[in-house]
Amino acid sequence: MIFGLSAALGWGLADFGGAVSSRRIGSLPTVLIAQGLSALAMTVLLFAGGHDPGVMSAYLLLLLANGVASAGAYVSHYHALELGPVAVVSPIGATYAVVGVTLAVVFLGERPGPIALLGGLITVVGVMLTSTDLKKLREGTHTRAAGLPWAIVSAVLFGIGGFLLGYFAQEVGWVTGLWASRCVQLLAFTILAITQRHRFGRVGLHGGLLMALAVGAADLLGVVSFSYGASQGFLSVVLIASAVFPLIAVVLSVGLLHERPAVNQYVGIGLTVLGLVVLGLS
Repeated sequence: MIFGLSAALGWGLADFGGAVSSRRIGSLPTVLIAQGLSALAMTVLLFAGGHDPGVMSAYLLLLLANGVASAGAYVSHYHALELGPVAVVSPIGATYAVVGVTLAVVFLGERPGPIALLGGLITVVGVMLTSTDLKKLREGTHTRAAGLPWAIVSAVLFGIGGFLLGYFAQEVGWVTGLWASRCVQLLAFTILAITQRHRFGRVGLHGGLLMALAVGAADLLGVVSFSYGASQGFLSVVLIASAVFPLIAVVLSVGLLHERPAVNQYVGIGLTVLGLVVLGLS
């Protein structure tokens, strides 16, 4: 549980920083810079610790799936943060835990009880409230929150990527699994960056670039904590504990970016986090 909460701290800071950086230099440059830093750090850790990368050869297809899913998740999530309010995007992204726990149940045989199912239901209700302004809906003026579709896509892909990353951590060790995942992910980002190089015009030695590097450091804290935690116990527990990161992102976005969600969206954020905590405690 403690490593899941440490991951939540890293990802909450990364979400807030990602929103700021994406709006300054674009979501794709932010992702590439942040994940490049992460891949570099894991490469140093891999070889400094004498780990054998060859053990991943037995998991090449799963590794490819993880890289594609994780890369798609990061691009979708940071694009959602670029377009929409952190207080809406971040809680929806946190529902990746529901996807990951479902996969852990199906493929790893982990069995949540009735309390866990209740937590899942609370989470779904919370997401529905977070993504809708009920007052505007009643008035007939509701428009879909900017970035909402991208946030939903990222939640599904993060669930798949997070499950596979946790599986690698349990099978081959967290350092090797995380290193391999970051490298395949970075390859996917690089290919995308080459085809979308026109989107890098705003990158320079200014606050946006520094913020992207800070995002990479925060995200690295998150994935290292998550991977190590998954290697030590139940993957489902780490998934759920890590998913409370919207608390940090939302507090920062309301306090520093002056975002103002509707009252029911605050309730939805609270229910989303409550549901995730109930799942974790179960």
